[in-house]
Amino acid sequence: MIKVLIGIPVLDNIEITRACLQHLFRNTETGKLNLDVHVLIIDNGSENDVQRILGAEFQNKDFRVHFIRNSRNEGVACAWNQVLKFSPQKDSTAKFFYDYYVISNNDALFGADWLQPLVEAMESDKTIGWVSAMENGSPVMNELIEAHSLSKQYRVDPKKPYTTEVINRGLGMIYGKWSGHDSFCRFIKDKNFPLFIPFKKEGRSAVCFMVRPAMIEQIGFFDEDYAPIGISEDLEYFLRIEQLLMPPCLTAERYPKGAKWKSGFCSKSIVHHNWCSTHQGPKFDGRKWDKMREKNWKAKFGKSKKYFTELLP
Repeated sequence: MIKVLIGIPVLDNIEITRACLQHLFRNTETGKLNLDVHVLIIDNGSENDVQRILGAEFQNKDFRVHFIRNSRNEGVACAWNQVLKFSPQKDSTAKFFYDYYVISNNDALFGADWLQPLVEAMESDKTIGWVSAMENGSPVMNELIEAHSLSKQYRVDPKKPYTTEVINRGLGMIYGKWSGHDSFCRFIKDKNFPLFIPFKKEGRSAVCFMVRPAMIEQIGFFDEDYAPIGISEDLEYFLRIEQLLMPPCLTAERYPKGAKWKSGFCSKSIVHHNWCSTHQGPKFDGRKWDKMREKNWKAKFGKSKKYFTELLP
């Protein structure tokens, strides 16, 4: 049996999280690979108690659901690391309790049988350290790019009231051309792509991804500096994987040249990205947030994020 933890950080936006969990429980298949799946919700300083609101609704007999509530927003890197360090057994001495860890935005809506292909990709090659589900906008197929354009047209407006039903109705409108999201996922899966597609340049994704504990143990956890606004933690980690931005502790002896972890997409795992980030809401100023992250990045690394992005292969 392969143990998998699906971790989802949440900051407010209860309706988006409810839609995310509805799709998770409906579309997560486990039988083919005999997966033992747990779900962990990180309530990262929400105004309302997420467990109190959603706990009873999603206590499913197939997947055990856990909750951690932070008293304040600790930032995305801290929440991601909480997922990686979580154990359901308080007396566990294992550094990593699960065989694989999935970290997903709460604005992701999972497609049919999305999880097992991620595990299959990992099991196919022990040098794969990070594998992302494909989403609308992934630079792999024109149809994914087209779906991204439609997503921007039909996504919910965080400045207006909306419900889970509105979110799900919008999903139908986005993928109506393909007779719905399930049909769209089958259409993508039927394409003759290899199971694992290496990332290229700016096409990397951290919307919904699986990581291998051995990679985390070797090159480290996510960078928690400048929380809660952060430093584009996914980009920093991609640069670390590619040995382009190495923290002082990550010596050539610890992470040798020519022995890099592989990262890429899984062609058989598809999710829909709702393009409403976990911290977004009526009071959220995205431009101010992005400017602050850029400021933090330059203070830490001396040059812009764009400079480092251009270094990616």
